[in-house]
Order: sequence, then structure tokens, then C-alpha cells
Amino acid sequence: MDKQAVLDRLDADLILDLTAKLIAIPTVNPPGQEVACARFIHDTLTGWGVECALVHEPDPARPQVVAFVRGRGEGPTFILNAHMDTVPADAARWTRPVFEATREGDLLYGLGSCDMKGSLASIMAMLKALNDSAAQLPGTLMAQFPMGEETDEPGTKTLLALGYVGDMAITMEPTGGRIGPGTRGACWYKMEIEGPSAHCGLSAADAPDVMHVAQRVMAEIEALHDEVGGQVHHLLDSPAARVTQCIAGETHNSRARRAELLVDRRMLPHESVEAVGEDLRARLDRAICGRAGVTGTVSFVDLNEATETPLDSDLVQTLSANIRDLSGTEPEVWGPPYGSDMRNFVVDRGIPCVNFGAGDFRRCHQPDECVPVSDLLAVARITFGTVLDVISRPQP
Repeated sequence: MDKQAVLDRLDADLILDLTAKLIAIPTVNPPGQEVACARFIHDTLTGWGVECALVHEPDPARPQVVAFVRGRGEGPTFILNAHMDTVPADAARWTRPVFEATREGDLLYGLGSCDMKGSLASIMAMLKALNDSAAQLPGTLMAQFPMGEETDEPGTKTLLALGYVGDMAITMEPTGGRIGPGTRGACWYKMEIEGPSAHCGLSAADAPDVMHVAQRVMAEIEALHDEVGGQVHHLLDSPAARVTQCIAGETHNSRARRAELLVDRRMLPHESVEAVGEDLRARLDRAICGRAGVTGTVSFVDLNEATETPLDSDLVQTLSANIRDLSGTEPEVWGPPYGSDMRNFVVDRGIPCVNFGAGDFRRCHQPDECVPVSDLLAVARITFGTVLDVISRPQP
């Protein structure tokens, strides 16, 4: 294969045109409006002669898309993944049209431009370029366009469970062209405290105060935050612990009968959700401290697992080489502070995966979301070069 010839088929104008068309298709989640986008991707790819399928799981009303440019079957399968949904947008806070691609200099504005309609467009253009090249490489390029990532729905998880698996993957979340081979995890626990309701005029000896216990729990979580914040990781931010919700009290002149707190616990890859739960239960017990009539429970709510792909993995090394060769810069490794569907590849299926995409994640989920065009096109070319290198190799 002449790698340069195939790379040169990647059409920058097509990427920008597709990005604009995808921005114009609302995919706001909630409530989950991916169906029109899925059909656009499917119909466009099919029209180009790319093998493509709509997957009507886990929600028949919100189909996902999987596409292939298959090789000879002698090499690895490389997966590119980009979710279709976006967060909601308050148009009153935007100074530019929400569902219209607006270019100003190097910046392309519009909801999802960065997270991640530009990545969807880039993957579509890569599929076309490889398919049109008729290169017939040993390996296969698979593209996944899942639903529901913004609200932690099992889009990618379902695709993998259905057998759409490969040897390595890139989730094209915005990293500013940096390699993101790991993410902190997060788990959520609900802590409930109950006790007797009592008039505020009673003394402490007459009845315990649930709100005092809740305050002690919050102090325990603050102390936990300081303790775990001392852990250092070579890539990721330190762990964290915070009370993010507190519901308590019934009337202005009665002691609270119950309090409910939600704890957000950010985790490093070596930490377990079971150990976090045990620690929170111990802290709740200390806060109650034998107060008669007061009880408490800790219950698991949800989990996003921490992930880490080794820096010496074939994926990271091949991606690094393409950054050097195609951009003339040294690769930068970064630990994204956000979660992504990378965890489904690494944790659920053991598939090496990194986050690698265009744009500054701090511009996502904000009014006037935008992506630098230069970054978008450079990342697309580097990603395509990485894919070509991998699928050009016969499987050992």
C-alpha cells in the first residue's frame, strides 16, 4: 500500500461540509434525538458504497450505526468511535446559531462542533477515503456511531456486547490533539440518615438531631477529599470526594426526620468501588456515633470505571509516531478529567483504547461551542495514518 496516496484521499472540504450538515441535525440528549443523525450517516455511507448497518439496540427508537471497510481478513480490526448525541443548549445564551455551523477565522461554531460532530464527520471521510482507494489491506476499519454517551447510556457497551469488537480503538473525544490513554473513574453513593422527628424547642438530651449527623457526614467527606487528594498518578488528576446533593428537613421549626446525601467519588484505576463503599459506611457510622434512635444506610447508585492503556502499548506508540510524522511535533500525553466510552472498550472487553480528538474540552457543554478547523483536520489525518499503519500489518 502507498500510505501517502491513501492519506491524500482524505478530503478536508468533505470533513467541513459533513460537520456542518451534522450540526444542523439536532441530537440533543436528553431526550435523545439521534435517529435523524443515524439515518443521515447510514444513508450517506451507503451511498458511497461503504458497508453500513443500523443497530436497533438498546433502544429501537434511537438506532446506532456501525460501518466497515473490510480488508482481506488477515490483519487486525481498528475501531473508531464517536457518539452522535449532544448536551442540550440554551439558545438565549448563545451569540451564534445553535444548529448552524458558523465559521469565524479558524473556529467553527455550533452545538456539537467539538463534542463531537467534527469527529463523526472525520470518521465518515476516512471510511470514504479508504473505501475509494480499494487498497484491500490485511485488516479492517470499523466505525461505531453510538447513542446516549452524554447521559451514560449503554450505546457503545451494547455494540461491543453484540460482537462489534476489534483489536484496538480510538474514541475521538476532544483532547486538543493530545493522547488520552486514561481517565479517572467515578462512583456515586447515596447516604440516608433517619431519626425521630422532634420540636426544635426540645433539648439535645430529649431527641437526637439528624441534621447534626448530616453535618458530621459532610465533614467526613471533606476530610476524605483531603486524604485521597494526596494520591499522585503519573497521568491522571488525584482522586476526589464531594457531597453533590443534600435533601433534608420537613418544616422550619422541627428537627429533620431524615437527610439524604449523594456523594461523588472520583477514582484512580487502582481503587475499587467496593472499598469506596466500605469507607463511606465507616464514616457514616462515626458520624452517627451511637446516637440512640438514629440509623443510616449507604447504597450504591452508579459507576463509571477508571481506565488506563499502557504508554508502551502498540496503539499509543503507533499514534505517537503518526503525530511526529504528520504534524512534525512531539506527542503530548494527557489525562482527560472527563469520562468517556473508552471505559467500555478497556473494562468491558479488554480492548486497548485511547481518547484522541480535536478541540478544547472546556469549550464543550458551553454556549458558543467551537472547534479549531486546523485542529480538526490535523487530528483526522493523524488518526487516519494510525489506522492505516495498524490495518496494513498481517495478524501475527
